[in-house]
Amino acid sequence: MLPVERIIGEEGLTMADGALRLAMRLPWYRSLPFSVVEVESLEVDGASVDLSAAKIAYDGAEWPLAANGDQTNAFWFVRDSAFLIVPGQDLVPGSTHDVALTLYVSPPYIPGMKRFNTQAATLSIN
Repeated sequence: MLPVERIIGEEGLTMADGALRLAMRLPWYRSLPFSVVEVESLEVDGASVDLSAAKIAYDGAEWPLAANGDQTNAFWFVRDSAFLIVPGQDLVPGSTHDVALTLYVSPPYIPGMKRFNTQAATLSIN
């Protein structure tokens, strides 16, 4: 899989304080502001996960997923993972789950482009 096709980070899936934490990678060849990246969907074991309370964590900062479009000054560097944090989950440490994540990227220098990437993987809760 090419780096621009991979969107699930090697840090994988963890649970902390009742929240699922999924590592995500930027599916693009150069750094972009978070404002042009959209988390479209997350499925765990075939069930759609409600992202209404989800947050993004990156480089010591955290913000609501719903406010991601406002993050014009926060740049996601291609070699770094960002984390999707979804509260209210109850996955057992050590258990294995099928995860599917879909991201959209709309590079600001290519007007009208909206590129989507979906990746599915079987991950164990670390």
